[in-house]
Amino acid sequence: MNILNKLTILLTILLVSICLKAQTEVIADGRLQTILEQHITFNEISRTAPGFRIKVGVFTGAGSKQKAFDLRDEITNNFPSLRAYVFFDEPNFTVKCGDYLTKLDAFGVYLKLKDIFPSAIIIRDYINFPVLSKDDLVVPEYYEDETE
Repeated sequence: MNILNKLTILLTILLVSICLKAQTEVIADGRLQTILEQHITFNEISRTAPGFRIKVGVFTGAGSKQKAFDLRDEITNNFPSLRAYVFFDEPNFTVKCGDYLTKLDAFGVYLKLKDIFPSAIIIRDYINFPVLSKDDLVVPEYYEDETE
């Protein structure tokens, strides 16, 4: 029995030493690198992220476009710091406002809007990145890193 224990320990040590010396080589298709670079480029260009907006109104039929833009203007006049948008998804014109990363962020403004516009609801949507300064609204034509 003593010899069996010694052989088991020796075999275990041998297997562990072989595993420690093993190396892994990754062989990948060159197209994988191209797809990864395209993904990075798309994410740098994309100016949207998943988040929440407040849907204030949906209009269909004759004069719906004008009603939607009038509602957007009313929201902008009552809440100057709130960004309002009109979207056309045939056959509806939808008025949405705000760009919020979480539902909790949208809730405070939602309560204020709900008093004026009872049909307002918080919805999931792709939002624009928050504006930190007026410079964020302008996309530069050409950017050169000055560290070179």
